[in-house]
Amino acid sequence: MRIVVVGAGIIGAALADRLAARSQDEVVVVEEDAPGAGTSGTSYAWVNANDPADPAYHRLRTAAMSTWRELAAGFGDPAWYREAGNTTWAVTEDAKAELADRVARLGELGYAAELIDIGRLRELEPRVRAPQDALIAHYPDEGYVHGGAVAQALVRRAGDAGAEIVTGRRAVGLNTGGDRVTGVRLDDGRDLDADLTICAAGRHSPALLATADAALPLVDPSEPGSPAPCLVATTTAAEGAINGLVHAPGLSARPAPDGGLVLEAGDLDAGVDEAASPALMRTVGAELLARARALVPKLRAGVAGVRRCTRPLPVDGYPLIGLQRPGLYTAVTHSGITLGPHLALLIEREIRGDAAPELAPYRPGRA
Repeated sequence: MRIVVVGAGIIGAALADRLAARSQDEVVVVEEDAPGAGTSGTSYAWVNANDPADPAYHRLRTAAMSTWRELAAGFGDPAWYREAGNTTWAVTEDAKAELADRVARLGELGYAAELIDIGRLRELEPRVRAPQDALIAHYPDEGYVHGGAVAQALVRRAGDAGAEIVTGRRAVGLNTGGDRVTGVRLDDGRDLDADLTICAAGRHSPALLATADAALPLVDPSEPGSPAPCLVATTTAAEGAINGLVHAPGLSARPAPDGGLVLEAGDLDAGVDEAASPALMRTVGAELLARARALVPKLRAGVAGVRRCTRPLPVDGYPLIGLQRPGLYTAVTHSGITLGPHLALLIEREIRGDAAPELAPYRPGRA
């Protein structure tokens, strides 16, 4: 079987790696930029199952965390994966009640979650400061990845296993024969034939799928006020400033691959869209840095860069995974960083004819 995977973000890269290593099929990966250069390489990249609201989805994400451990072990403790733990706190009474409830509900689900005191916070994060009266929680099994480096490593290993890697070329359309998708057309006019085409193109998926009259319910990132775009800043060197993930009121922070920090704050994304000006991005970067200096009082780093991350957001928040037409399989989701390698495992099973019951609630055509 000849399989064409469109997109080499974390989902497409993990699929290519698994398919190339575990089958005699011919695998081709198409990526218009470089592996991991899009959303996977610009996102905050938090690996977690921190929301207890939907137990089935929580179980999927918990299984995905285990798959990450297995994947990283296969690379021999790579620098791009760190199970460094996550610490968060609340200061208002409502926020404290919500956090306490979350920790309790996660604990009932068997998830590692605990309330800690300020002394334990100082042991975990010596340079971080939280208010003395904060309610603090710690999730020791959570972690983060450097998404671009992961995607590159996975695609490189897929190539070593025999996959054909086509970069710098965009898939502009799906080719069809009757009701069946038969491959893709590239922006240089070439046609790549396939027995199965897998659309893992993230935010770009609706445009590609529309060429075969297939729809995908994603939030439109170009709409004014869309929640899909966000801004993420990185700092200059800040070795040892933060050990793991820290989610403080008004700021999320974690180590960056080059020794700096990755910073994000949801309230600063209001009004950010794909046309956000450089001036706005600089303003957001300055505010993120100011918040980081309040969080880590001895921080002396500056802003190294501010990047826009446009997330593929399904309208109902859940993954969109499965066959859409004969010869066409779609794999698009928010939380792609957490879910990507595990989805690749389940999708490979389905491609081999063994339906994955874990994916049944997440089909693209659900009402």
